[in-house]
Amino acid sequence: MNTNTLEFYDLLARALGGNDAKRLQGYLDEVMAVKYNGLQLDGFTFNPDMQLDFTYEQLQKEVGLNVMAQYVDLDSPAIPLGGEGFQLSTGKIPRMKLVEYFNEDKVRKQLIMEQRFGGSSDRVINSAKDKLFVTLDKLIGGHTNSLTYQRHQVVSRGKFTLTDTNNPNGIINQTFAAHIPTANVTNLSGTARWWTSVSDGVYSVEGSACDPIKDLKAIVRKAKDKGVKGHFELDEAYAEQVVDHSKIKSAIASRLYPLASGDALIAAIAAVANMDRDDKLRELGKIVGAPFKTIDSIVSVEKWDNTYKKLVRPTFRAFEDNVLVFVPDGSLGEVLTVEPISVGGTVGSFYGGRLLVTVGVDYVKKCQSYNTEMTSLVVPDKPQYMYYIHPYANA
Repeated sequence: MNTNTLEFYDLLARALGGNDAKRLQGYLDEVMAVKYNGLQLDGFTFNPDMQLDFTYEQLQKEVGLNVMAQYVDLDSPAIPLGGEGFQLSTGKIPRMKLVEYFNEDKVRKQLIMEQRFGGSSDRVINSAKDKLFVTLDKLIGGHTNSLTYQRHQVVSRGKFTLTDTNNPNGIINQTFAAHIPTANVTNLSGTARWWTSVSDGVYSVEGSACDPIKDLKAIVRKAKDKGVKGHFELDEAYAEQVVDHSKIKSAIASRLYPLASGDALIAAIAAVANMDRDDKLRELGKIVGAPFKTIDSIVSVEKWDNTYKKLVRPTFRAFEDNVLVFVPDGSLGEVLTVEPISVGGTVGSFYGGRLLVTVGVDYVKKCQSYNTEMTSLVVPDKPQYMYYIHPYANA
């Protein structure tokens, strides 16, 4: 029997020359930060202060439009301005966790390489570094994707719900709502729908009374009447179908070729059909009065498939289809975080201390574990200025 010390199962020490917290933190700051140099959550930033309790409050705030001064009598005091906002809801911030093991099988493969090339050879050390990078990349990337998914769900659905689809191995049926006013959501019906049929995500049969340009202009007008500048967001794959709508192509053709009619107009529409998607969206934005931004984000989860008796990793798009969302420019809210607490092991942190990395060892299972946790939630504070239109609905 071989009796091995902890170092035998220590990927961290093999890759970095030591397993102390300082080396781990230095690696996170100098190597991993090159790839994850900034979390892209458009409109949302980390609240600079982390909290110790899990309770959060969603406050509704205003855009940067200053109210006018008050006209009063000479001796009358002014009425104080209102606060920053009022509470829409409260709840608990959910915790996210991931773990990756450097197990006995991986240890033995590493040992075979060391026996072949020598434990201090560049090839062995670089192999350990590669394994360490891949391990931490999976973990940090997983939390990054989770927050990105939160952001896109909150914006595209007006809420983030934990389900068996997006969280098959954890808690489900928990919803974090953005509290979008009902009046801000347009669900088209009947022949006013842009399409009246859908199959496998493909929309077809345009509504005879639909008017996409009018619908989008009406949303922009509502926002402008409140002094809100913004843009439309939609899923990138869905955008391909939107710009292929006949009435949108006709509107773009009329803008680009205002004097065209008859056969010339038909030729102009055909020319528009051959334009790049982004070019068509750019012209559509000029027509309706607000630019369009496509969201290309795909996420994955790991779950057990009872039918095939194996782990599978289904993928799905983070931003919902069948919706165009008018989003105010600038700040939309914050990402609230509960400060992590460590009680042992080799620890490091990422994203300004919000993501905790703990490296531990299990002597019974003969493995080293890389554990991450992050307790963060995307919380919008301007839901009253977000407008939704669903071009299709079941009749």
